Amino acid sequence: MTDVLVEIGLEELPSSFVAHALASMSTLGEALFKNARLPVASIETLGTARRLTLLARGVPDAQPRREETVTGPPARVAFKDGAPTKAAEGFARKQGVPLESLTTVKTDKGEYVAAHINEEGKPAIELLGPLLQELCAKVSFPKKMRWGKGDFAYGRPVHWLVALHGDKVVDFTFAEVKTGRASRGHRFLAPGDVAIDSVGSYVDALRDAHVFVVTDERREKMREGLHAAARGLGGVLVEDEFLIEENLSMVEVPLIVPGGFDEKYLELPDSVTISVMRDHQRYFAVRDAAGKLLPAYLNVVNTANAPDVIRKGNDRVLRARLDDARFFVEEDQKQKLADRRKKLDSVTFQKKLGTIGDKVERIDKIARSLGEHEDVTEEQISRAAQLAKCDLESLIVFEFPELQGQMGRFYAEHDGEAAEVARAIEEHYQPAGAGDKVPSSVLGSVIAVADRIDTLVGCFGIGQKPSGSNDPFGLRRAALGVIRVAFEGAMDIDYDRAIQAGFSAYSLGFEEASVRATIDDFFDARFRAMFAGEFTGDVVNAVLGAWARRSLRDLRVRLEAMRAFRNAPEFVPLAVAFKRAYNITKDVAPGEVDAALLEEGAEKALAEAWHAAAPVIAKHVEAQAYGDALAVIGRDLKGPIDTYFDDVFVMVDDLKLRENRLRLLKRIADAVSRIVHFHLVQTQKS
Repeated sequence: MTDVLVEIGLEELPSSFVAHALASMSTLGEALFKNARLPVASIETLGTARRLTLLARGVPDAQPRREETVTGPPARVAFKDGAPTKAAEGFARKQGVPLESLTTVKTDKGEYVAAHINEEGKPAIELLGPLLQELCAKVSFPKKMRWGKGDFAYGRPVHWLVALHGDKVVDFTFAEVKTGRASRGHRFLAPGDVAIDSVGSYVDALRDAHVFVVTDERREKMREGLHAAARGLGGVLVEDEFLIEENLSMVEVPLIVPGGFDEKYLELPDSVTISVMRDHQRYFAVRDAAGKLLPAYLNVVNTANAPDVIRKGNDRVLRARLDDARFFVEEDQKQKLADRRKKLDSVTFQKKLGTIGDKVERIDKIARSLGEHEDVTEEQISRAAQLAKCDLESLIVFEFPELQGQMGRFYAEHDGEAAEVARAIEEHYQPAGAGDKVPSSVLGSVIAVADRIDTLVGCFGIGQKPSGSNDPFGLRRAALGVIRVAFEGAMDIDYDRAIQAGFSAYSLGFEEASVRATIDDFFDARFRAMFAGEFTGDVVNAVLGAWARRSLRDLRVRLEAMRAFRNAPEFVPLAVAFKRAYNITKDVAPGEVDAALLEEGAEKALAEAWHAAAPVIAKHVEAQAYGDALAVIGRDLKGPIDTYFDDVFVMVDDLKLRENRLRLLKRIADAVSRIVHFHLVQTQKS
């Protein structure tokens, strides 16, 4: 076994290109080594803005001997009148065998052409040149550029290539650059060539040349430097994973240059000051021990040979940006937030769905329906809904879109709006993503859900549904936001009421039944994705089938009860019995059971057990105590229903007797199916 390495040296890639390219290299590497029949122990990708590296560990020194029979096209397709067709020729060529060596084999589907392959494996060193050349050529980038006289396009111009099999160079040429063992050090701190003696010395050799090529090592060194620099300023780093990842691929050795700004800018909202530093300059903020923002920042740089020069330049640029932000805020405060509402009537939300002003009115209507039974007033709901989008017409949000909601709250508080209304304006954008928090207040939750329901119903109503990765209105995120508000937030959501309120807010003539079915399927897909790591797929489907599409929290309670019940010893036989009951009664019309037709023994015993258990089960279901309901079913019905199926023949010739038995089973099966659809649960005996 020998390790293999290929390094592509380039002009600096944009930060976003690096992670994309390395992920592409990893996937390509696994496929290419597998196709070459060179199974590897592991594949690792390393890189910075100037280099993309793949390291394959444990590559065998030669392919294993190959002896197998490969089946090809049907014999009737491969041969016509005894002569080979192009299908046979192509199959033989693909398998690397002479055409005349093809044979036929009989299978369950008929006769097929086959190739018997018996060959010694080739040495890895013979295969690696073409393999690594193909790897380099197929690396994916978000965008490509051309340079020089040729038609070749790549992420950035290629300047050097290192390719090693252990301590031997793998020869090939890519982008008119020949491979060797000479890498390059840090552009400023060690600008010369760096000889790589072997794959094992690669990381250390580059580290000695001020290049931390291992991503995790570079990330950790950056964190250490940032925290140390923050302590040096007498503060604490404002942690920011986005900035960590953004800076990670822009530097080969992470060095920290602190800077500062005038304390007068601390009069701005913290969110504005941090946004100027973070989103425009990629600087880290620092707070004191009490949590107050300090007039300082930390800049991650690739070289700190002249820190004072870097600091002065950074300070000057940041000061200009903060001056702009202060101007925007001061101008915005000359007009009340509520006075911006009319402007929203002329801003398009979606050409078929009207303006943002139209959306605000729909949010208002939907929110009042959702909040009808919550501890908020209609006046609070309406005021929060009407003001929620007004900051979109402010100068600061136009310049810093990421501050929407936050500035709305700031301006609402400045204008003297009620605290709960101002808070809801900010919270209604939550959660903005998978890692974001949900609204903590009921009012914020109501507006947040109403906003998302309006977008979902409207977009599905006009056929604007997501397709693949294309989701311009963020409908997947919107649906997950609704679910998370119910599961994690201050209020439950009545799903059916919310969707119906969404339809009621529109007057565009949607085909409600078909649109509703599409929305339901869309939410079901989100539920399955959300619960995939917690519950088995069959349990999720079984609970979704029984769920009444009302309380979202009820759905989770059912799932948790079902997960616990699945471990009970009576689960499998009970599930099998109820699956059988469902299957023979699914097409039976419900009706009253005639007690006079019940026979002594197992039939009457089941009817009596059901008569006693039914009100207890119903009481538990009403209280959403599904675990208790399932326990009663397991304790009181398992024995009687097992005996019933053993002793009673349901499908007797006597029509009245048969229908009566089916009705009894139907009543029991329907009642249990309101908790969970046992017929959708997988069992060992099913």
